[in-house]
Amino acid sequence: MSAHNFNYSYEYVGVKTMPLSVDDDTQIVINITVSVTAVDQADLSQSLTQEMHTSLDNVFSYKHNGLPDGFINVNDLTNEKVIEWYQSKTNTSELDIYFTWQIYGAEEVEPIIDSGE
Repeated sequence: MSAHNFNYSYEYVGVKTMPLSVDDDTQIVINITVSVTAVDQADLSQSLTQEMHTSLDNVFSYKHNGLPDGFINVNDLTNEKVIEWYQSKTNTSELDIYFTWQIYGAEEVEPIIDSGE
């Protein structure tokens, strides 16, 4: 068996932040939550929506190196930007395996996992 291919849609759910330091309460996004809806391309009746979480890289280096150029204040952060961050950190083929497992069961993806794909 192989993983099914899905079409994905994303919806902003939220972010988790931390202050830059004890003396600077600038909020730094450390984790994002997005609702992901997967629809099987071969069978549109098979779909699932789940909240997915991911941590952002290098945010702890801000404490030592300062805020990067292009830093976005939490108040100015858009839903689209959070979804963009999620998509940049998430491999679609891994999502395909995950949602195949969730919708069709482990036996559908076990050969993929065993073969190292």
